Amino acid sequence: IYFAAVDYEVYDISKGYGPVLFVGLFIGIVFFVSAGSFLYFRLYTDLDDDKQKFKSIAKMGLTDRELHKVLNRQIGILFFAPIAVALVHGAVALTALSHAFQYNLFKESAMVLGVFFAIQVIYYFIVRFYYTKQIKAAI
Repeated sequence: IYFAAVDYEVYDISKGYGPVLFVGLFIGIVFFVSAGSFLYFRLYTDLDDDKQKFKSIAKMGLTDRELHKVLNRQIGILFFAPIAVALVHGAVALTALSHAFQYNLFKESAMVLGVFFAIQVIYYFIVRFYYTKQIKAAI
């Protein structure tokens, strides 16, 4: 008869996978910060061109509502297209991993993607606010 304490099993698993989880989390954070930095610099590199473009369009009668609509779409595509691609890529990779390890990783991956998406949405609203403010100041 084999008896095992649940706490010891959890400890044993966390001891074995702890370093792997730490390295994975660290690499994930580095990539997340670098993606945010890339998006920020991509937008603000094109800011001067966009100011000129929207200044010209404003002379033709661009309303404030239309400006917000165009900027929302432009920034939204830049922020959320990579998430759509990552979702497709991740679905394929997680299906392969689930079959390889005989374990369903859907709950964990949905949680990670949800946290990433929530942070991305918050970052989107912050960047959109300041970007729109700078474009409107130039018009």
